[in-house]
Amino acid sequence: MALLWFLIMAQTGTAQTNLLLNGGFEQINTCTEYKAECGVEAWFYLKDVKVQMLSNEVSSNLLGQNSFGIFYNWKEFTGFTPVIGTLLPCRLQAGKEYIFKGLISAKLHHQLILVPGICVGNNFYVPGRPFAKELKPDSIPSIRKSAAIGMFAFEYRFIANGEERYLTFGTYIREDTTGAKKKLYGTQTVNLVLDQFELIPADNEETYCPGFLIQQEAIYQYDYRHREMDYSLFGKGELDIRLPAADSLSVTRRRDPPPLPPQSDTLLLGDVLFDFNKAILKPEAAKLLTQYFSKNKPGEIDSILIEGHTDSIGTDQRNQVLSRQRCETVEAWLRNYWKEQTPILYIHPFGRTRPIATNRTIAGRALNRRVELIIFRRRN
Repeated sequence: MALLWFLIMAQTGTAQTNLLLNGGFEQINTCTEYKAECGVEAWFYLKDVKVQMLSNEVSSNLLGQNSFGIFYNWKEFTGFTPVIGTLLPCRLQAGKEYIFKGLISAKLHHQLILVPGICVGNNFYVPGRPFAKELKPDSIPSIRKSAAIGMFAFEYRFIANGEERYLTFGTYIREDTTGAKKKLYGTQTVNLVLDQFELIPADNEETYCPGFLIQQEAIYQYDYRHREMDYSLFGKGELDIRLPAADSLSVTRRRDPPPLPPQSDTLLLGDVLFDFNKAILKPEAAKLLTQYFSKNKPGEIDSILIEGHTDSIGTDQRNQVLSRQRCETVEAWLRNYWKEQTPILYIHPFGRTRPIATNRTIAGRALNRRVELIIFRRRN
């Protein structure tokens, strides 16, 4: 059976546009310092915050496979305390309303009262730093019980000024000293679980910026954690990430009626189209690639991003090497096929870091062993 799937990355008229990357915290980041999983893609934090991926026993639409665990200490500071933040791949429309929402649960001393908070601005918010003076954090009082057991849903609405680059999520904590309650002394531990974060335009016709995928790739390539990340956030409130898309491509746009044709397709080459544990394309794979690309006129394709993925069996080093070799094999096939009219090609081996299914079953591991070709088409 041929494992060549065509996935159209198009938004429907009824789908909500989530402007946050990895808001469900499903995609795991491998940090450069330890070459191990140590966070989630596109979300960042200061060194005082400890993070942990939490696997949900039963995957559901409410929580997915993972949730994000946060641990930090409260030291009687009642102002806005940053917990995690993200870099927005698309700038917001000035004067337009946006809705930030998500799920949260908290474990802390029964005498402490916690309220979630948000700060959206040109920098990651850090209390007391010069770059934070113009930022205006706010509390999120709209909280209700969620259908997800043990979780609470929050929602916050705001009007954008068009300069927003970072969204910082945090908390306000104060002590309840009413009645005969004694004042708390010492450090108090706060434990949060976060999931399903969304930033949605109130206008249903507003959708992603044209450079969304390019910006996403640049943000996902930032693999520094721990000291390197902390130095950048604390020192200047931003990370050393250069977003390649120009302003005209980085601002959200209005959905065009009728719907535009897909800007990009994704071809998924399954593991059975390669020799086992090798990077050699089988004849079936070459035949399927030829069938697909024969339908494209010269110059129709602008660029192709080739991503290699493996399952979790074997060492990180071996998986990284195998995913790169398979990317390079597909790249070589494309160059031979297109010759002088070859589109721009990029390769990105991810090894075992981005599974699309569980690695606990044979069927799941088979789905994770894949090469994805993301084809960007020119618009006439």
